[in-house]
Amino acid sequence: MESFYRTHAYLVEHTNSPVRRELMDEINWNDRLIGIKGTRGVGKTTFLLQYAKEKYGTDSSCLYINMNNFYFSEHSIVDFAGEFREKGGKVLLIDQVFKYSNWSKDLHICYERFPDLKIVFTGSSVMRLKEENVDLRDIVQ
Repeated sequence: MESFYRTHAYLVEHTNSPVRRELMDEINWNDRLIGIKGTRGVGKTTFLLQYAKEKYGTDSSCLYINMNNFYFSEHSIVDFAGEFREKGGKVLLIDQVFKYSNWSKDLHICYERFPDLKIVFTGSSVMRLKEENVDLRDIVQ
């Protein structure tokens, strides 16, 4: 878990986006499960990190993770989210969720199991979040 916090701190510290996106003000950040999709290279990662920097600064209750991390080839999002929550985590920012198999099922489990945890995730624009993922159809915003 500590390596994730170190990576988060480094990335947030070195995020310098000269333009603040209007989308930041259009999202209802009170929703518990928020999906952000867009084409490759459009700035989804920067957007997540900018949100973390702007709203949470160095507060460890917010954590950015990327599903490209090898850790998730042997560990589930559900277990990670549970451990994060036990350490005081409140907002989990999950980048490239589609890299993780069973992502929609596990996000739904997190939503049900951890009602005090907010999850914001990014995915490819080709993902049909609500149409193809029955697990999330009624809960993702």
